[in-house]
Amino acid sequence: MAGTVEKLPHTMITKPYASTSLQVAPGKKYNRPRLGTRPVNGTWYNGLQYGKNLTTDLNPFFYGVNLVHEPAKYTYQSDAISANTQLSQTHFERQHVYRVEWEPSDVNGRGGYVRWFIDGHFVYGIEDYTLNLTNTMIPNEPMYVILNTAMSSTWGFPLPCPRGCKCDCFECGNSKCECGFPPGFCKNFPNSFDIDYVRIYQAVNDTKHKLGCSTSTHPSDVFIEAHKKRYIDPFSGDKEPLKVVETGGMACTDNKDCGGELNRGICDTENSCQCFTGYTGPSCLANVGYNDIPNKRKILPVEFLEENAVTIFIPTPLKCVFGFFILIIIITTCAKVAQRRNEKYLYESIGDV
Repeated sequence: MAGTVEKLPHTMITKPYASTSLQVAPGKKYNRPRLGTRPVNGTWYNGLQYGKNLTTDLNPFFYGVNLVHEPAKYTYQSDAISANTQLSQTHFERQHVYRVEWEPSDVNGRGGYVRWFIDGHFVYGIEDYTLNLTNTMIPNEPMYVILNTAMSSTWGFPLPCPRGCKCDCFECGNSKCECGFPPGFCKNFPNSFDIDYVRIYQAVNDTKHKLGCSTSTHPSDVFIEAHKKRYIDPFSGDKEPLKVVETGGMACTDNKDCGGELNRGICDTENSCQCFTGYTGPSCLANVGYNDIPNKRKILPVEFLEENAVTIFIPTPLKCVFGFFILIIIITTCAKVAQRRNEKYLYESIGDV
């Protein structure tokens, strides 16, 4: 969270700060902390670990969300176990290294942790026992790594509109808009947010560290194939959950529109991007990726079928009703069998008439 240095309520952290969070579900239904205040002792997750080399404190501004939909079966509560770490001006002027260590839980949901670091210094950590409050676990299913570089369509400053200013114009460089901006705001532009590298490491000999989005313990491709409608926007007209990544084709005016300054493609005579070998995406911005350890599983393993067998819950009163009808059927069947035996015995005793 960027912004001018100001004291925030119920925390030692001031702006700017970085938030580190793990969201889990099901969440805590009752006695939840009120947004903007600290939780009462014993009512929130215990055993949270905070670093000593950097100023880190509980995040009192976000405890999770409660999504209520219709029908009610889609309603759920999730908890955000979050902390804020103090940043300084150098975090906006120099390169810094942000790291997260994620050790998944085992197949039984035990063990595991999530730990965050800034420039090699431990910032915040969540161990598996911390989640005992809601009987959740450190995630162990395949996940994506997403770099969210989305830009807001509105400015983030919360200042009220000054008197005599309509505040209906927010364009830096336009003199008619100057009254609506905080002093010195437009001096921040142009600016850039640069990511030098993203590196992902896994323990080769650890069975909990697996490549791919569909593993033997979490065969997501099988589930998606059986529930396609859940993953398709009903208004999109799509027939499959996943779309083929387009290679080139984005409208362009010059070569910079096709891979930027990285020389990954060209803008052809029809003003359409054409990607060089090894690059893909409509604007040729992505490397052609592949899984160097492909998932060769074609049939679900027996262990998975045994561990994930579906259990159908039948209420006790309904069991009694079923049992009663089954008992009637058994008694009726036995009575008919006995009757037929008696008729046969009687027929054999009397003989032909």
